[in-house]
Amino acid sequence: MHAVEVLNVSKLFKSARSQDFLAVDNINLQIYDKEFFSLLGPSGCGKTTTLRMIAGFEMPTVGEIYIHNQPMQNRLPFHRPVNTVFQNYALFPHMTVAQNVAFGLEMDNFPAQQIRDRVSQTLKLVQLTDVEKRYPRQLSGGQQQRVALARALVKQPSVLLLDEPLGALDLKLRKEMQLELKKMQRQLGITFIYVTHDQEEALTMSDRIAVMEGGKLQQVGTPIDIYEYPKTRFVADFIGDSNFLSGRVVEKQNGKVVVLVDQQLSVLVATAEDMPAGKVVTLVLRPEKAAIYPANYEAEYSWPGTVEEAIYIGTDTRYIVRLTAKSSIAIRRQNLHRDDLQRHRVGDSVLVAVPPESICIF
Repeated sequence: MHAVEVLNVSKLFKSARSQDFLAVDNINLQIYDKEFFSLLGPSGCGKTTTLRMIAGFEMPTVGEIYIHNQPMQNRLPFHRPVNTVFQNYALFPHMTVAQNVAFGLEMDNFPAQQIRDRVSQTLKLVQLTDVEKRYPRQLSGGQQQRVALARALVKQPSVLLLDEPLGALDLKLRKEMQLELKKMQRQLGITFIYVTHDQEEALTMSDRIAVMEGGKLQQVGTPIDIYEYPKTRFVADFIGDSNFLSGRVVEKQNGKVVVLVDQQLSVLVATAEDMPAGKVVTLVLRPEKAAIYPANYEAEYSWPGTVEEAIYIGTDTRYIVRLTAKSSIAIRRQNLHRDDLQRHRVGDSVLVAVPPESICIF
């Protein structure tokens, strides 16, 4: 069952002083019930505008939005079965934690005892029962984020919208809260629609991800789909680290193609797509998919190269290897043994081995 459907939706912002701006360009989304769904992309890509249209803070210029099969045409935010957690939390500074959480229920004229019960249950869920009498200024950033979350959850929405709610937290706390949010979403069985520009955050938390750029949907899929099988160069470049090599197809070999890079490096690529000889293509290779060996090592599907950089980054060593006069690639080698951290040094001749199945081709 679809919790939210976005059908042929566009949003045009008109301006009397400057050029009109098309923030969202004819997108279609089907978000499932009880799904953790993320809208991911750089600033200005249209993800927050899409979230605001689902919430009812903006109305589509064209298209329809349905929540649990009910049309939201001209329905105001407080008449929609959703609640929103904002990046700045928007807590009332003159109210205690409990009063902030209870506010929405009071506005809906819930009975006093039901309000107390719901507030107590929700504060327990977000682990804030010991600070219910404090004011927002007396809380840490992580605690304020939990209060904002509790205030949204206490009304038991069928869809929870989250607009970069972890953006103000430090890195360690943000990672902790990512896991807490995912655990909470599973426990509650509520559909979460989450806006972020952080690729790792989206991969960590989401059941599915929609990658946006320039107001358009680039790809929708699971984290594995998005990372391992990018559909466009933008997705491959935006999600994680990638190497890009340009070349020309020279022949086919039993479900694989041979691509000649810079007129000298032959690369074997597994692909089901029709790639006729002579076609100009771009190859995409993730740094962790490549292995690096000494030059005298015998490895299948390998290319010779020279180490230009060797950068120790703790868990990994990052190598830059020159393959041709025009092309070099980054390789990440996990540091499994402390006595083997400097295996390859700058200037060393090496072999780079990459399975044909690990290379994407556009």
